[in-house]
Amino acid sequence: MRQLSRLKLDMTADNLLPLVKQGDPNAIAALMNRFFYSQGITAKVNLQAGCLQVILESQQVPDKTSALPFIRQELSTWQPATVTTVQVYGRKIGEEFPAWEETFALVKGGDLVSASAALARTKSEAREFLAALRTFKFSSVVPYKDVFNSELYNDNQIKLLLFFGSFPFVVALISNPANLEQTAWLLGIYYAAIWGVMLYHSIKPAWFSWVETLKCVAFTAFIGIPLLLLIQKIPVFQVLYAATESNSTLGVIPRLIGFVLGVGLLEEVCKGLPVYLFLLRPKKLDEPLTGAFYGAMSGLGFAIAEGGTYSLLYAFNLARGGSSFGTYILSNTIRFVSLPLFHAALAGIVGYFLGLAAINRSRQLPIIFIGVAIAAVLHGVYNTFSGSILGLGAFAFTILLFAAYLRRSQQLVAEMHQAELDRASSSNEPKN
Repeated sequence: MRQLSRLKLDMTADNLLPLVKQGDPNAIAALMNRFFYSQGITAKVNLQAGCLQVILESQQVPDKTSALPFIRQELSTWQPATVTTVQVYGRKIGEEFPAWEETFALVKGGDLVSASAALARTKSEAREFLAALRTFKFSSVVPYKDVFNSELYNDNQIKLLLFFGSFPFVVALISNPANLEQTAWLLGIYYAAIWGVMLYHSIKPAWFSWVETLKCVAFTAFIGIPLLLLIQKIPVFQVLYAATESNSTLGVIPRLIGFVLGVGLLEEVCKGLPVYLFLLRPKKLDEPLTGAFYGAMSGLGFAIAEGGTYSLLYAFNLARGGSSFGTYILSNTIRFVSLPLFHAALAGIVGYFLGLAAINRSRQLPIIFIGVAIAAVLHGVYNTFSGSILGLGAFAFTILLFAAYLRRSQQLVAEMHQAELDRASSSNEPKN
């Protein structure tokens, strides 16, 4: 009887093959069972949405290593039209769950041809690419010799790129990350240097000296600010500084007076002092743009010192839970990026008027007074309304006013020269 059944399967194989190619699961099962019959394995086949499910059952778990290659090879030969993927399971008769399973995609004959052609095309393109790649010289595409050529470093733009790009990495190497004060000072210097370069190219002073620049920066940061803190203890200034914290019913007026006549006046005098001592008094200053530049550098020195101090306060406030991480990052960004420009612009205005005073020495004190007064008022207005749209407006107006002074430099210089000549000629006229 067993031999008769085997013979019947053999006789119907040719009739089953067309059905198999159409994807008939019963025909596929019949052909598979021809192979598995002698091994005591029964194949059950089901087709769902292009997935052919084959369950192999026997008294012992079917051998995966022999059964799976046969199924893969035969299906690739039969090419059932509706089958795209195949899931094969092997289990012991009577068991609910399979002992093993395997899923694979059925590669169609056309796909094999296409894949073979694509592989050949890819190999050809790869050979062409490598051949083209070998036509380039390494020294041409990677001019490493130029990198080490000293001529490259004679370009100031290259120096600036290297400095500003690598400075934060240098800070990370030389500073102690746990020392917030040291890191804040170094980063303050970094951002101030960026503004310093931009201001130099914007102002274009008549003459530049590294010595005078560093003197103005260092004097304000290490001498001017301690002197400022000392003057703050004078009773009249104590009252003015106390007014900045006023919560009286008069509202904003006491705070504005305190910020203008206290904070603004003292800080702008502090920033203008090195320009007066090192440039105006020795008569090195003879035009306003140079005074504006060195005044701006003094302002950056002030911002460096102030930024280091406030960065510590922001960190302590964060540690106590008094601010969020977002507020901490934003406050530091404003302190290190925006306010250095603000201090530079205010001090640049004072320096500008010191330069005008150098031209018109007969009215020197009034001119200096006007410059300091303008800067103090702008400073006080910003402090009073900081954190609001009015504060932003005061900040923007200060920057734009400073730019306007720079643009009108030649006109003001001509006016000052003419005023000095008129005053000299009127003093030389005979009196009746």
